[in-house]
Parts: sequence; structure tokens; C-alpha cells
Amino acid sequence: MTDLSRLEASLRTLRTEIATLEPGDDDARRRLAALVGELESALADPARSGERAPLGEQLKSSILRIEAAHPRLAGVVNEIVESLGNMGI
Repeated sequence: MTDLSRLEASLRTLRTEIATLEPGDDDARRRLAALVGELESALADPARSGERAPLGEQLKSSILRIEAAHPRLAGVVNEIVESLGNMGI
């Protein structure tokens, strides 16, 4: 499995996990949905990814915020960080 296909699979899993968040987790849902949008933009135009805040850093920060309450989400985000690092994004 290539890094790109692994990243795309992780993004699909992340979208599924975001959809299953409890209704009271609106803040986490918004933050994660925004990050998914950033990831999709970076994948669509990798040349512009340097113009944005480093996605890996944003994702690591998100992991710290959600790890205790949502360990599965944190695991998926961690996989995405690894894939991005392997791709140089």
C-alpha cells in the first residue's frame, strides 16, 4: 500500500469516526472537519502546502486534545501524521 493510498484510507476512517462523535462533541467535530479539509486541500495541491500552517503540527495538537476522550480518533489522526511525514507534506 502506498503512502497516498494509506493516507486516503485513513482520511475515510477519520471521516467515519468524526460522524460517530457524540452530539456534545461539536467543538472536536468542527476542529477535525477543518483539518480534514486542510488535508484534502494539501493533497489536491501539494505545491501550496508550504503556504499553510504545518498540517502535521496541527494534527499533533488535535491528538493531544482528543486522545483521552476519543482514543480511536487519536489513533487515526496519528496514522495520518505518519503518512504525511512519509510524503513530505
